[in-house]
Amino acid sequence: MEMKWWQTAIIYQVYIRSFYDSNGDGIGDFKGLTEKLSYLEELGVNAVWVSPHYKSPMDDNGYDVSNYYEVSTDYGTLDDVKSFIHLAHEKNIKVIFDLVLNHTSDEHDWFLAAKDPNHPEHNKYHDYYIWQKPKYDNQGQRKMPTNWRSWFGGPVWEYNEPTNEYYLHIFSKKMPDLNWHNENMKNDLKDITRWLISLGVDGFRVDASNHLEKNWDFPDANPGYEHFSSLPKHHEYLKEFGEDIFYPQGIMTMGESGGATKEEALQYCGYDSREFNMLIHFGHCWADGDWDNHITPGKWAKGRIDVKHIKHSFDKWYKMLKGVGWNIIYWHNHDQPRILSHYGDDSEYYNESGKMLAYTLYFMPGTPIVYQGEEIGMINVDYQELNDFRDVEVFTEYKNFMNLGASHEIAMQALRDRSRDNARSPFQWDSSVNSGFSQARPWMNTVKNFKEINLEKQKNDPNSLFNTYKSIFKLRKEEAINNGDITFIDIDNEDSYTYINETDKSKYLVVANFRNHNISLQLDIDIQNYKNIYNNYEMRELANYLELKPYEALVYKLDK
Repeated sequence: MEMKWWQTAIIYQVYIRSFYDSNGDGIGDFKGLTEKLSYLEELGVNAVWVSPHYKSPMDDNGYDVSNYYEVSTDYGTLDDVKSFIHLAHEKNIKVIFDLVLNHTSDEHDWFLAAKDPNHPEHNKYHDYYIWQKPKYDNQGQRKMPTNWRSWFGGPVWEYNEPTNEYYLHIFSKKMPDLNWHNENMKNDLKDITRWLISLGVDGFRVDASNHLEKNWDFPDANPGYEHFSSLPKHHEYLKEFGEDIFYPQGIMTMGESGGATKEEALQYCGYDSREFNMLIHFGHCWADGDWDNHITPGKWAKGRIDVKHIKHSFDKWYKMLKGVGWNIIYWHNHDQPRILSHYGDDSEYYNESGKMLAYTLYFMPGTPIVYQGEEIGMINVDYQELNDFRDVEVFTEYKNFMNLGASHEIAMQALRDRSRDNARSPFQWDSSVNSGFSQARPWMNTVKNFKEINLEKQKNDPNSLFNTYKSIFKLRKEEAINNGDITFIDIDNEDSYTYINETDKSKYLVVANFRNHNISLQLDIDIQNYKNIYNNYEMRELANYLELKPYEALVYKLDK
C-alpha cells in the first residue's frame, strides 16, 4: 500500500504566540514563523501544525474563536498567512491548522445574536448554542440546570439574564459550546472549513473532537464528564464532516480524544473510517499523577512515574491500529508540562534524560509530533508569582486548591509542575535579551535558564539535544522507521523501557532506564550483530545482562 504524506511525515507543533516575534510587540506571529521555516527545514521536519490563529479575545489563547475568517491582529494579516503557506510549500513542508468545532468565543457574532433577544438575527443564531432554563429550589432561588463541572473547573453553566437562560460551556465561560443538532450551524462550519482549505491548508488538527454531542436529558452528575464527552452520536457528526469536506479533498486530519477503546479508535481513525486519519489520545500523558492526593488532586499532584503505564499505553495503541489504522506518537503538546521536566530530570541528569526520552519515543513506529522547544530540551516555567502565569485554567485551579485547604506555596508548586503554561513559554533561540524571541517584553515571561538552554548554543555542540533530534529525524526518513513493527521486551518492568522496532531494512533495539538511579536489566533475546548507534553516556557492547546508569539509554541496530 502506497504511503500517504502524513504517514511518512515528522510533524512540528508550533504554538505561534510563543515561537518568534517579528515586529517587536512581544507576541509571536506569522511573519516570525515564516522567517523561521528554514530552521524547521534544518531540523528535518516536513509538516508544521500551527495553533489557532483566528480572531479571538484570547481568553484561551485562540481556542476561543470570535471570527474564523479573520486573522488575529496579534499574529498578522491574511496575506501573512498566505505567504507562510506559500513558502512552507516551496520548502516541501505541509501546513496543518487547528480547527475548533466544539465552541466559539462569547464575542463571536453568532453568540452576540444568540444571547440578545432584541438582536435582529436572534432567532437565527439562538439555537447555534445550547441553552437551558433555570431550575428553582423550594425558596424560589434560581439554580443551574445541572451540577456538571467544567474541564477548567467551576460549573458548565453561565446565566444570561436577557433570555432568562443558562448557556453550556464545558471549558471557559467565554467559550460557549455549539449545538451540533442545528443543521445551519453545521453548514456554516463546513463553509468555514472549505474556505480554509482554499488557502492551501494540507490538514487539520480537530480540537476537542469528542465533545460535540451532549446528553440532552441533562441529568445531575458531578463532575458529569460522561454526559458531554465521547457520546456515540459525535461519531456521526465527525463522519459527516469527513465525508463532506475532508476526504473528497484529500485533507489530512488528526482528531483529539482521550480514553478511546479499540472500537472507538477504529471509528475515529481506522483505514475504513471516514472521520480522521490519526488520533491524539493522551493515554501516556499523566503517568505520574497522584490521583489519591486530596489537596491538589489528579494530574496536579506529581507522583512517581508509572513506566509500565506508559509502555502499555503505546503498546495498546500500536496493537489496536496495526494493519487497520495509523498511529501518532508524541510526548506532549501545548496542554501538558514540558516532557523533560515531566518524565525526565531537568537538573542533575538534564542531558541524559533528555536523550533518553528522545530515543524511547522516536524509534517507535507511527507519525511523530515534536512540540516546539522539545528538541532543545526546554523545561518547565520557574515562576514565583501567580500573576506570572497566563493560562485561564491556572487561576481557576488556584482557587480550587485554596478551597481544598492548600497553602499558597503548595498551590504554586502544583502550577509550576503541571500547568499548561509550562509548554507555552517563549522559544529559547539564543542567549540575548528575552531569549531572542522578541526585542520587547514577551507576552509571558521567558524561563530564567535560557542563557544555558537555547538553540544557538546547541547548534554548535555535536552532543546537544538539538543535534540528537536532527540526527534521529534524518534516520527516521531514510530507514522508514514510521512503518516498522514494534515489540516491547519485559513490558511489565517498572523501571526500564525496552523494545525492538523491525523495519524492512533493519531492526532497532532501544534499551532505556527511566529512573534516576542504577538498574539491572536481563535481555532474553538474540544479541548477535547488533551495533550501538546512539547512547547518552558512552558506546557499549550489547550484552544479555546490563547495568544501566541513571537515565541511561542505548539504541542498537541490526542490519538484515
